[in-house]
Amino acid sequence: MTQSNETTYAYVVVASKDDLFAEMTAVSMATLRAVMPGARIVMLTDADTAGLDTSAIASLRKTASDWIVCDLGGLAGGVERSRHLKLRSRALLDGHFVYLDSDTLIARDLSGMSRHKGDFAAAPDALTRLDDRLVALAAAKGWEAPKPYLNGGVFSVRDTPATRTLFEDAYAVWRQAAAAGFYSDQFALNIALQRARFPITWLAPTYNLQIAMDAGAAIRPHIFHVFSHDFANRDDTVLHTMSRTLKETGVLDEAGLESFVRTGNPWTNPTRPKQFIALGRPVSAVMAKIRDTIGG
Repeated sequence: MTQSNETTYAYVVVASKDDLFAEMTAVSMATLRAVMPGARIVMLTDADTAGLDTSAIASLRKTASDWIVCDLGGLAGGVERSRHLKLRSRALLDGHFVYLDSDTLIARDLSGMSRHKGDFAAAPDALTRLDDRLVALAAAKGWEAPKPYLNGGVFSVRDTPATRTLFEDAYAVWRQAAAAGFYSDQFALNIALQRARFPITWLAPTYNLQIAMDAGAAIRPHIFHVFSHDFANRDDTVLHTMSRTLKETGVLDEAGLESFVRTGNPWTNPTRPKQFIALGRPVSAVMAKIRDTIGG
């Protein structure tokens, strides 16, 4: 366990040399360190990942304040291991912590998201439609999914007996769902919250802007949540391009990092007006940027 009176910012990574999860986490963590140089950042991982000899792991070791390495030999596969660590995070960490998924970019200081009322804070999920099989499993188990449904990629949790019990229950739900072939930590956390009738403080979209949602939902967001679906074949954001560059060259793109931190613009395509408006740019600036891009 690790203990601190300050807010801890926690990541989970389970990776191999063949995927981009460590690289994504390294880029995300680098943006957090750049905007919050004094932040206490803790990495939760398994022994196999910690033992990788890659540039991404070296970057994570350099950037993180602390590592917690768990022996997960009884769990098969990266998905099961990462979800296990995420739902055990409350048991592994002492004190108030903010959890951040690897597929996030931190654009602004996150101190404000720790000043919420209540013990648990998260943003509504903008994208999830529950798989019909999960709906059937919930019905068979007598579980009820809450509305609104929260996004489990970013949350803030205080250290209280109630939150520790909540995460134990979420882990128990997850184990039951995993036995049926479903490994969604988000589903388990939502079910546990509903079962406990646990009060949720809803975070504003600025602290978890899921970029497939309407970009106008937050102006100058603190956190961009870009999602890892088909990640290796996309170049929507600097998270995509910087992660691949780190994988292919072993070098973290410091110029790309500096540009993102300075501008708050994660997108590689500058001709998306709604997204530029979300960054606080007026329409005239959007049009000027498009003209510059096409040389008009």
